[in-house]
Amino acid sequence: LGSRCSLLKSAPPSRMPVCGSPSNLYIGCQIDTVDEDTLPEALRVAAATRFDFVVLPLSRQESYNREESKYELVPSSGSDIVLDGKTWSTAVVGAVASWCTPDMAEFRQVMGEELRWASHLGVFGVLLPPPSLVHCHFYASTLSQLMLGGMISSQVMLRVPCTVDGADGWEVWNKFRILCDHNPRLQVALELTSDLPETDYELGKWFAEPVRAVIVPSDVFLKNKQGFPVMSKRHKSFLTSFFMHKVQVIIEAPKDAPTPAQAVEATSTHLSYVARVFNSQKAISPQEQFELPYLDHLQSPLQSMQDDLESHAYETFERDLAKYSLYEEAICKVFDRKRLAMGDTLAPLAVVVVGPGRGQLVIAVRNAAKRSSVEVRVWAVEKNQYAVVSLRHRCKLENWENVEVVGLDFREWEPPHSMDVLVSELLGAFGDNELAPECLGGARWILAPDGVCIPRRCCSFLTPVMSPKLWNNVRHYDDVAHMESPYVVKFHQAFFPCTDIQPCFCFEHPSPEGARHDRYASIDFVTEMDCVVHGFAGYFNCELEDGLTLSTIPGSQCEGTITWFSMFFPLREPMCLQRSQLLQTHWWRLHDERKVWYEWAVSKPTVQPIHNPGGRSFSVLQ
Repeated sequence: LGSRCSLLKSAPPSRMPVCGSPSNLYIGCQIDTVDEDTLPEALRVAAATRFDFVVLPLSRQESYNREESKYELVPSSGSDIVLDGKTWSTAVVGAVASWCTPDMAEFRQVMGEELRWASHLGVFGVLLPPPSLVHCHFYASTLSQLMLGGMISSQVMLRVPCTVDGADGWEVWNKFRILCDHNPRLQVALELTSDLPETDYELGKWFAEPVRAVIVPSDVFLKNKQGFPVMSKRHKSFLTSFFMHKVQVIIEAPKDAPTPAQAVEATSTHLSYVARVFNSQKAISPQEQFELPYLDHLQSPLQSMQDDLESHAYETFERDLAKYSLYEEAICKVFDRKRLAMGDTLAPLAVVVVGPGRGQLVIAVRNAAKRSSVEVRVWAVEKNQYAVVSLRHRCKLENWENVEVVGLDFREWEPPHSMDVLVSELLGAFGDNELAPECLGGARWILAPDGVCIPRRCCSFLTPVMSPKLWNNVRHYDDVAHMESPYVVKFHQAFFPCTDIQPCFCFEHPSPEGARHDRYASIDFVTEMDCVVHGFAGYFNCELEDGLTLSTIPGSQCEGTITWFSMFFPLREPMCLQRSQLLQTHWWRLHDERKVWYEWAVSKPTVQPIHNPGGRSFSVLQ
């Protein structure tokens, strides 16, 4: 749990963590009972077994006298001097006594004393006992007071079993974190249980939660024919999926061992098995490697009509070979169709590229012309004066004799004659949020009667999303404006309670004569799982040509494209929904003479205020 540290100075040089890509795996051992006499040997064995950290009880059982209802802290380690400060802070997690339950009259006193002792020791983390539905509110009240009072300096992990008496442990956790007002310091140590929830879809909710560690009790392991510990396929798959979320693994030592040292030693084969499972993961793809820095990173949408991209942004987008290959195929398809229709009488085709950047779309046009055996004349219309410099330099270096660079906003450009083809990639994470409808709306006036626009049609799509991490990141700004703004994000720590992803706004390119670009959509979702909805995920599906589409919709997204992530529309207040419950939403795309903006609202099961009315918090400038 953090930087690796030798548990003892005599520890052997061959150590964990288990090395991997993109992150390493840290494995700890939880020791249930220990005292100052047995602790040194237990730590020596843990180090020799190559554990990265240990989970130790903060106090001993004799701290609490039930008959007299008295509590006096008796540290399990005797005192803090048995280990140096670096070891306490990097290799020890303190576990609050499991006998400390909210129904005790002294619960607040015991919890406070143990957490103060943990703070004194400087342990890296504190493992709290699991809550129950019955006394959840007492427990949450005590913990909230301690966290708000600044008493807890370490990270706090709440132990939560996957199932509790046959019920889904997520329900207990969700009630507890709501009572704690979604405190971002509260994390989960998820305990694997022998019986998991019925479906993998139900398990998927945990990948959206702040799971810091996965606890694996010894009774979860099975034995193979050789007598070595293994996991069931479902447990193994669940644990493997967590590795991409940078969790640590805590292996629980058996409670019936004669000594703590022997208990640790008994887990050595379990540690080896978990390490093998981690090392057997499939290597991440180049696309996944590219996306790593952007996972769950909130970005403001690009103001394409006002802002100019910098050189590094162009360089990043130009790496999207899959996108430009698809554009080339679409352009080639149009050229082939025109060549077949006109035959030998086909004159050089007039092509305008709107927003070519540093020229990748121009290259796609030229390549398509060569493949289709047609002549073209290209106008590259770019408003970014520095990209215009690059385009003109490229014309000279690469002998683009059939390309004319125009340094203007496309809406101000007057073409010398009608264009046969218009090519543009004015696509945002939500499809139309970079104002393609407004920018390309007048394209019909410059296109020939049989002129073609690429893309020809674009639709945005929406689905509810559960993501405590993203919602807390937005709430951290502590103002309404950020809660009413959409964000570009690569979803990672998220769960989608509806498999249904529904269309929102659709636009044809170019727009029909007299068409308005304002839109309204009422979209109903039915949740397929008990969940908390923190907002909505936005995607797009763009038809370049017949049979050729660019899509960011999960399940149909174009393989290999890296230009676009998704859009996140947060809700000011998260909504708890049950399975099969109706979620009725309303969406607007509106404009005035200066800007375009989105508004959104929920009317069922409860009413929430309209977000971003009049574009007061977010808008795209025209």
